[in-house]
Amino acid sequence: MEAEQYFWENKHYRMLDYRHQRHHSEDLYLLMCGLEQCVPGKQYGPTQRPGWHLHVILSGEGSFEANGQRSALHSGQLFLEKPGELTWYAASEEKPWAYCWVTFDGKRASYYMEQAGFARDVHILNSYVALDEFYKLAKALLEKPQLNLANELRRQGLLSQFIGLAIESAVRSSHGRRNANDSPNAYVDCALDFIQHNFDHISVSDISDFVGINRSYFSNLFHKRVGVSPQAYLLRLRMRRGSELLRSTDQSVKEIARAVGYENALTFSSVFKSVFGVSPMHYRTQPDEERIYLPEIPLPWYGDRT
Repeated sequence: MEAEQYFWENKHYRMLDYRHQRHHSEDLYLLMCGLEQCVPGKQYGPTQRPGWHLHVILSGEGSFEANGQRSALHSGQLFLEKPGELTWYAASEEKPWAYCWVTFDGKRASYYMEQAGFARDVHILNSYVALDEFYKLAKALLEKPQLNLANELRRQGLLSQFIGLAIESAVRSSHGRRNANDSPNAYVDCALDFIQHNFDHISVSDISDFVGINRSYFSNLFHKRVGVSPQAYLLRLRMRRGSELLRSTDQSVKEIARAVGYENALTFSSVFKSVFGVSPMHYRTQPDEERIYLPEIPLPWYGDRT
């Protein structure tokens, strides 16, 4: 077949699609790859797709949602769509993002993504390697679309390098978190980034494990810096998100409970009432002027982290 059947290009994107090709490696193989400067507001999904879809945001901003949890993303972050999960993402209207991506599968794909930091329900990570390194590999992947063994082996190597960069980023992040010379603020900054993207399914132990320090020590650092305990901060994020969903969607209380980290809707309702003074259903029907709104906890170093 001609290469043009697998290669698409316009002024906004370049993409290769090998989903219907026979692959010589069972451990790891490329399905798709591309580069795109998105137009403002461009959306994809919600959808469930096979394979692993790893995006690296090169510039701009956008939003990503996986399994009902939506996050605002920006340049310098990676986000991963996992096989069969319901995902959606969209470019910002004001600062639409540009990204490169690889779609892949294979017996070792899950293991490699765990090594890159995308364990459990983690979908978003910061990059600790230069974005240009990802860009160069993505560009090289797009150079020879023809279907022959030489090109497939070349793409196999480039895909491995791309995933290797993601793993290297995780190693650098881990080293940075565990560096004894780091200031206490660095641990808390790292924890806050992790919490913001994963608050719907993590515990305080998960957070302290992520930053690599003792839970008691971490909790003391966090409280001193933020003004509340990690547990209280988690609860506040969950309740804020729950109240937002009650105001802006018609999702059931059970669905909202799961979206913010509660498997049991009764537990969610009980905690919600203790915070807002009314049940979730009552809150949904209240006039705006009667509702309680939880502001974000002010972070004293925001915009000037050290």
